[in-house]
Amino acid sequence: MTKKAGIFKGLKNFGKKNTRVALAALWVSIAPSVFSLILIPTIVSKSANPYDLNISTFPESLIFVIVGTLMMGLALTPTTLFAILSGFIFGWQTFPLLILSYTFATLLGYGWGKKLGGDSLEELLTQYPKAAVMIESKKDSVGALIFFVRISPVIPFALSNLLFALMKTGWKKLVIWGTIGMLPRTMLAFFSGTLAFDIYSAIGQESISGKGVIFLGLLLLSIWGIWRFFRK
Repeated sequence: MTKKAGIFKGLKNFGKKNTRVALAALWVSIAPSVFSLILIPTIVSKSANPYDLNISTFPESLIFVIVGTLMMGLALTPTTLFAILSGFIFGWQTFPLLILSYTFATLLGYGWGKKLGGDSLEELLTQYPKAAVMIESKKDSVGALIFFVRISPVIPFALSNLLFALMKTGWKKLVIWGTIGMLPRTMLAFFSGTLAFDIYSAIGQESISGKGVIFLGLLLLSIWGIWRFFRK
């Protein structure tokens, strides 16, 4: 009897055969943190106080959406950080534009992930037929998985875009359920930015009462939802 390859060996072989997907997964996992280390000191060095800036014209709004789409969709910054900076610099006037940026960033991330991934997930699942059957049987209820993944405050936005692209969940479900799932943590981060006196307090300190409790609540809800999705 041929011994079945372990999960880690299977992933290693998958990475060798699908180098572009492996590099993309590495990029979306590491790049947001690296760029954050560059972005935060740059902005703080300009000013330690909230900026008095307004976005009142269509060209300004368009630039904000384009920048947000590229930065989040290409994994140049974490979505939470971008939400904090938006609230800190511009205030509530940009919240609708932020949601619009999330939507386009989702489409961008899903698009390039699908183009890179191709049928690579199917190739990987040929080694694990039970997992393939389970994923196939869950396609009609994948919206729940998208929601609980998006609501998690610890699962990277860009990484989840890549994973959903490999799963071929469909962009409509991803946009609808992903946007709904992103709203709680987006509002929390954005509100923290509007109340902060400087960037460091927005990111590292308690900007609103009970923020830690809300963070933990979203995390537990996400874990429960994902676990229930695969155990149901």
